[in-house]
Amino acid sequence: MPPPRPGAPFAALTWPQRVAARLADVSARAQARGWTADPADDPSLRRKLVKLVRRAGPGVAVHVADLDEGTWLFDQNGAARLNPASNQKVLTAIAALELLGPDYRFETRVVRDGDALVLIGDGDPSLQLQGLHALASKALAAEALAGVRRIVIDERAFSPERFGPGYEEPPGPGPSYLAPSGALSLSFNTVETTVRTDGMTVHVEVTPASEHVTVVNKARPLRGRALEVTSTCEAGRTVLTVTGAAKRKPVTVRRRICDPGKFAGEAFAAVLHELGGPLLPVESGAASAHAREVATLVSPPLSQILASALKYSNNFTSEQVVRTLGRRMSGEPGSWDNGRAALQAFWRAAGNDPRELQPENGSGLSLRGRVSARGLVRVLALARDEGAAAASIVPALAGAGGEGTLRLRMPNGRGRVRGKTGTIGGVSALSGIAATPDGRRALGFSVLINGKNLAMPRSRRLQDRIVLALLDHLDAG
Repeated sequence: MPPPRPGAPFAALTWPQRVAARLADVSARAQARGWTADPADDPSLRRKLVKLVRRAGPGVAVHVADLDEGTWLFDQNGAARLNPASNQKVLTAIAALELLGPDYRFETRVVRDGDALVLIGDGDPSLQLQGLHALASKALAAEALAGVRRIVIDERAFSPERFGPGYEEPPGPGPSYLAPSGALSLSFNTVETTVRTDGMTVHVEVTPASEHVTVVNKARPLRGRALEVTSTCEAGRTVLTVTGAAKRKPVTVRRRICDPGKFAGEAFAAVLHELGGPLLPVESGAASAHAREVATLVSPPLSQILASALKYSNNFTSEQVVRTLGRRMSGEPGSWDNGRAALQAFWRAAGNDPRELQPENGSGLSLRGRVSARGLVRVLALARDEGAAAASIVPALAGAGGEGTLRLRMPNGRGRVRGKTGTIGGVSALSGIAATPDGRRALGFSVLINGKNLAMPRSRRLQDRIVLALLDHLDAG
């Protein structure tokens, strides 16, 4: 990749050149901040934190820093490589904000190519049924369906893999948090299945509707074992099997689908038909260079899209974003290989030791992913730089006592603590920012706890007490 020409307009650069320029900016900012220990700072804070973590053991890493001064206030095992669980999403989100920009938008396009209407995916994590309605309406208004015999789905923006490393495919119910990834994706690659009975018949409704999804209804009215909805992949299709007892009160569960492109394509075909168009078959393919633009759907900005990953820990969004990051940095279809390479390049640019990061995917749903608490805090520090793209992560994070995964924790920190939780077997993590009420001073923190027989309530209490101690320190200062 040739380097950008000095003075070249940013918009004229290729995406790999843009990412390279932004990596250089991140590196310069990290070097300007520098990091030093500050033993002269309030010793009572250190004594309090030492007391809290004294019996925590070797599987606990805590790092606290003043993000504006660039000083360490407390560190225990801060450089240790531990599993961050969903705290990985913090790194993925800030890397994407800095290297793609908070205003980055995905574009899902429809083009006319001979006798085909081609739906082209761009990796948009936020595409919903309303978006397909908008695209179909534009296509009909443009009278683009005359002579069309088929719908083609173009997924070339991403590599063919659907499940990232670390994602197992158990024979269980097909939970939504294990949803696949794809360049053309709809409704987080999940369906809502609503089951109810009138006492005689069991009714099953699936949203969004797609011919890619088949329902096998074995449920019985009112009596029987507990209701269960299982999603499996059979012959390239998603099969939802409903068993057990249906009740009069509707029950809704969300399950993952099997093939993202076919799911979205079949849903698009159904919408076109619903709006008065022909019912068209769906196949995979690619738009030619001579295809004519028919309609484009532009996503919300990246800064808004990331809220689903950070506030509510949506794994799917983070995987779509990390693959997009890899695509833009490399100029190749987005994959987990080039996505991890982008995260590692960003980690180094932020001033971190490359040995302290071992990412497996973008979401942290992994038994092998590793990161350091110290490194996460350095990444969070970028959000305090004046005019920084990373600053838009703050409102996207969960708020203590307010919204997202922290809504039931630390109510006294409401409006002052933003963070990301992380929980998988043997891992509990919390990283974020604690600030003064006016926001003029902020401390970054990361508490990573790993243990074979980890007690989750106890781990969360420790994390909360550490953060509340930081608020007391800010109030005293």
